[in-house]
Amino acid sequence: MNLSELAKIKVNLFGEKCGLRPFEAKHLKNPLYLGWLRDPEVVKNLNLPHYLETHVSFNQIAAYCHSIWNSPDDIFYALHLASDDTFIGTVKAGHINWYAGTADLGILIGSRTMWGKGIASEALSLLAFHLFEKAKLRRLTAGVMDTNPAMIRVFEKLGFQREGTFRQQDRLGDAYIDHIHLGCLKDEFLKIQTR
Repeated sequence: MNLSELAKIKVNLFGEKCGLRPFEAKHLKNPLYLGWLRDPEVVKNLNLPHYLETHVSFNQIAAYCHSIWNSPDDIFYALHLASDDTFIGTVKAGHINWYAGTADLGILIGSRTMWGKGIASEALSLLAFHLFEKAKLRRLTAGVMDTNPAMIRVFEKLGFQREGTFRQQDRLGDAYIDHIHLGCLKDEFLKIQTR
């Protein structure tokens, strides 16, 4: 898939609690975004140890965002509240293999006051449905540090199954953490949605 074809599936997605919009320069320049990536509580379960060890710079984040914008194999969304359009995080489909029909999902809810409100479930559900139906993918995966059981439950609630545990794969400070790999096929996801 080329970038112009990719643009056709980068559309706004809306639910009851939240909406997803293509991540743009205005999101990158929003001071909230850099603040989230400098907040140890926000990034500690994202397996980004270098964000915890150093004060991540705007230029580093900008380079990351530009690499995603220029990639035909990544889709990056800004996560907004449906009620008042507040920017509260990001959602990504990465490492998309268009030939095999697979992608890896990730989410960052930067606004800690929004944790535990069902927003991650809805945001990931919106994206998964879009990827299965519009982008015609057949399998989605996710990786979660074992220190984040709430996110593991979110994925399992959406039909993802644990497919493997990479023992002591990740590091958080002086501790080595298991990394849980989850996967979901289209029919497994759709079966959960029709309940």
